[in-house]
Amino acid sequence: MNIAVRLLWNSGVPKVAIEEARLTKFKLFIYRDAGGNYDLNGVNYEILRKKGERGFFSPLFSYITSLYASKRGKEATIDLDLILRASRAIKGFTLFHDQFAGITGYLRKIFYDEDYAIYIHETSLTIKELKYLLPREMERKILNNSKVIITNSYWNKKVLEKNGYSSEVVYPGCYPANKISESREKIVLSVSTWDAGRKPELYGEIAKKINGKLVMAGSWARKDTMDEFIAKYGKYVKVTGKISEDELAQLYSKASVLVRFGFEERGPGMGVLEAMGYGVPVVVNEGLGSKELIRQGENGYVVKNKEEAIERINEIIANPYIMGKNAWETAKSLSWENHSRKIISILQKYDI
Repeated sequence: MNIAVRLLWNSGVPKVAIEEARLTKFKLFIYRDAGGNYDLNGVNYEILRKKGERGFFSPLFSYITSLYASKRGKEATIDLDLILRASRAIKGFTLFHDQFAGITGYLRKIFYDEDYAIYIHETSLTIKELKYLLPREMERKILNNSKVIITNSYWNKKVLEKNGYSSEVVYPGCYPANKISESREKIVLSVSTWDAGRKPELYGEIAKKINGKLVMAGSWARKDTMDEFIAKYGKYVKVTGKISEDELAQLYSKASVLVRFGFEERGPGMGVLEAMGYGVPVVVNEGLGSKELIRQGENGYVVKNKEEAIERINEIIANPYIMGKNAWETAKSLSWENHSRKIISILQKYDI
């Protein structure tokens, strides 16, 4: 069996694919190395296009992608040539991460009658703009022909059901720390792959009113977006930019609380899961899928707006340990080991 993901860059989708491959021992196909700094030791993988390489049609594909996702920068390019190449390179049953990688599975189903599975992180079926007609219809083709659909939240599951698709929910995972510290610094952490669509200015405004230092960790899709943010909010926020796994783990170990807002972002957000694994309470809004993991007032809070977020953050900073311990206990049930076992169990249920 195989696992396939389009991009190796610092975001949740490749992280899930890599850890699944590490623990299931399935072969991982990466269509393009976009500069993600992941530990691939122990992973059986193949990269179709190495970092820095470009295809003849890459500028065209970058332009087409920008019509739909200009805020995400060139690294988010959907490489149609690699999707086609993968349909020749990948043989056998494959779990494809996202509907665009799933085009490969659809092609192999059409030409070789080969079954595949799809893991949906975000769906385009809710986007009604006319220009999304083609992506929506493409996604429907891929979902219709998939033997099993897996998704990352019950919120996504409901959206898929509303559109006529049954799916299995498997949350992304984390590696919970063996122990957590009672001593925490007044660090308010937020972790993401940042772009303008994630409204970084919201965190800048929050940073002005909290009783701690806000640290925004993670890569930025566009340097100009990061530079503009730092120019406006650098006095209040520490921006790390691209950060190693070890550096991020150190931040999780010291932070008192993690804050993360989503805007119809039905996935849980990897930073939320990882923070809980290190005993960090979380504050999220109702627009993020990880609201499903929060027990209000026990391991974190789901808030309605910026003002409530500030209030809850300051409350947690004053005494983070008990709530952090509860977050840690939650994370133990969401380990990557449990995630991978559930993936295998689902595939076996469908006689794969």
